[in-house]
Amino acid sequence: MVQTALIASSIAAVQGAHYAVLVAGSNTYGNYRHQADVCHAFQVMKSKGVPEENIIVMAYDDIANSKSNPFPGQIFNQPTKAGVPGVDVYAGCTIDYKGADVTPANFMKVLTGTASGKNLKSTAEDEVFIFFSDHGAAGLIAFPQGEVYKADLQKTFDTMHSKAMYKKLTMYLETCESGSMFQGMTTPGVYALSASNPTESSWGTYCGSDAMVNGKSVGSCLGDLFSIAWMEESDITDLTQETLDEQFQKIKTTTDKSQVMQWGDLSFITDKAAEFIGTVDGQAAQLKQASAQPAESWNARELDLKQAYHNYLTANFEERLEKAAEMQRIVADQIAAEQAYEKFLEILYPNDAAKRAAIRTANAPADNVECERSTRESFKQFGAFDSYTGFALKFHKYVVNVCADVAESRANIDVADAARRACQAAVVV
Repeated sequence: MVQTALIASSIAAVQGAHYAVLVAGSNTYGNYRHQADVCHAFQVMKSKGVPEENIIVMAYDDIANSKSNPFPGQIFNQPTKAGVPGVDVYAGCTIDYKGADVTPANFMKVLTGTASGKNLKSTAEDEVFIFFSDHGAAGLIAFPQGEVYKADLQKTFDTMHSKAMYKKLTMYLETCESGSMFQGMTTPGVYALSASNPTESSWGTYCGSDAMVNGKSVGSCLGDLFSIAWMEESDITDLTQETLDEQFQKIKTTTDKSQVMQWGDLSFITDKAAEFIGTVDGQAAQLKQASAQPAESWNARELDLKQAYHNYLTANFEERLEKAAEMQRIVADQIAAEQAYEKFLEILYPNDAAKRAAIRTANAPADNVECERSTRESFKQFGAFDSYTGFALKFHKYVVNVCADVAESRANIDVADAARRACQAAVVV
């Protein structure tokens, strides 16, 4: 204990203060897991010695008191058996930006110290940790309204560096295709972990029959696989004795459905994880049970429909018709999304099935942000489907690939208008 205390004291003295920005970028009860992840992260960092005044939390805050929540006022990030109450990660989770204030603009302003509310006040002597959990796609991460694109995020890091707002910065990103956000990143002193490689889905976990707390179904996945991996590992580990790279190796093994990857400045991966996630060997409230079996995990692109089907199968007689209608609504929404994006390809590449097939499978880097942004805005404005679901976002790779193709060929094509025409021509079921 004395040795650990001395190490922690030494780290604090040498590294300066610790700051964190924790963001859940979604809303609605179907995305329960993202706010559960972020509140758990808050508990981890507080228990590890990061001062609450140095932690900034953004979360829509519509889960704890949702009418769908069987535990009003509580949120859980891990299941428990009947008779075991579980740990409420919402208790004491101080949320600084809620509801309509959870926006891409506020996120970037918080990081650069220019937001009207609570700001990051770190200096060139301090370590900064960022955790983001939500939906994503090739070259973007989503918010309840709007997106942060790869170019936006990397420009924000550049701004932080130019303003000397960190000594070293670490970001853990939980979204589908999260690796795409860090491709080509050159900002000095920024290290990142992505939940998945640039072309694959991330995964929800503690889903379906595993989403049980004290014998009662929560009705939504409790967490995300990568997020649970780093937080449950941090809960029970003395991070003053573990390097960032050692934590990465553990997380990579535990996250067995997607490829966790390291990005950016790897020169400090031998630094202790405590320098970013906390300064002491604190024990967080959320402890992984030693007897826990492998959790039921679902592909985030398929999660909405799987959850709806599970809720229908397990509903009582009074609820079955309601749950069946919800499942039908999700199926119709997904058909509408796929129709719109397929029509988009038909408009751009008529009578060229081979080219359309190539666009579906290509994995171009998201390097044409204005084309990508304007085209997504068209899909959002004119599409008769929910453009923020994990399912719909998987088709954004079509946009990235088309924009790359148009840029390479220097063709005079209005890609955003093609998206508008596709949405208006698609059949709504």
